[in-house]
Amino acid sequence: MLRRPQLLTFVFCAALAAACSPRTEATAETETAEPQALTAAHVADLIAADGAAHTVAVLTSPADPTGIQKVFDGMATGDPAWLALVPAIAPETDGEYAEGLNYALSQALVHNAAGVLALIPEHGSYYFVCADADHETARPLVAAITERSLRASRDLCLKYMDADEQELEALEAA
Repeated sequence: MLRRPQLLTFVFCAALAAACSPRTEATAETETAEPQALTAAHVADLIAADGAAHTVAVLTSPADPTGIQKVFDGMATGDPAWLALVPAIAPETDGEYAEGLNYALSQALVHNAAGVLALIPEHGSYYFVCADADHETARPLVAAITERSLRASRDLCLKYMDADEQELEALEAA
């Protein structure tokens, strides 16, 4: 049991510790603060402010190495806002990130075939996008494209979808 002088010392030390501690008052902001989902608009703003190279570097940095995957997941939905980012991001990706971009486009083919076909000639690979797509679902959607500006891309994509392994190698070599 504490005696009076010890009790006063204890109370004084406790009061001193409380006074020196940082304020931890909860606010509505801190109580509900959750990580915000990455949106196409947010990434577009980052690209506009810092450039595509810097944005891709941040999205692939050790601080958040899965950041670029979130972008690829958005692109895979075929949403036009996400696909609009491809021309800026594609030149800044290589290796596994270029593969990730092409895989996202192959997934997007079943959601927005026209949007993806418009991107492939300059920002994607027919080999990775069309040959790797879900042919059962994507082929009829690609074949249904009638826009004049996309016909060449459509026809080449269908060639890649219909090719066997040997034909794919020949297409890539041409």
